[in-house]
Amino acid sequence: MADVVVKLGLKRPGDDLRLANAIETYARWRAHMCDVEVRQPEEEAPDIMVKTGYQVDGGVLKTLIFQERRWAAAFLQIWRSERKRVLEA
Repeated sequence: MADVVVKLGLKRPGDDLRLANAIETYARWRAHMCDVEVRQPEEEAPDIMVKTGYQVDGGVLKTLIFQERRWAAAFLQIWRSERKRVLEA
C-alpha cells in the first residue's frame, strides 16, 4: 500500500504549537485504538512520520506521512479542530 502524504503550511502565529498538540492528540488516540506493540513490530515504520521543510516565502512546511488513508483522515480531523482553538498566553 502506498503512503499517504499530507502537507501543511504553518503560516499563522502559534501553528507550530497547534501542530504539536494535534500530533500528541493523534498519538494518544492511536494508542487508545490499538495495542502498538502487538500491531507494529519493531522493524516496521511508525504510523506517522513528520518532515520539516521551508516554502519559497520562508514559511515552514510540514510533511506528514501516514501508512493508511484512514489514519491521515483521522489526523486531519484533529488538526482542523486544533486550528480553531485559541492558544492560551
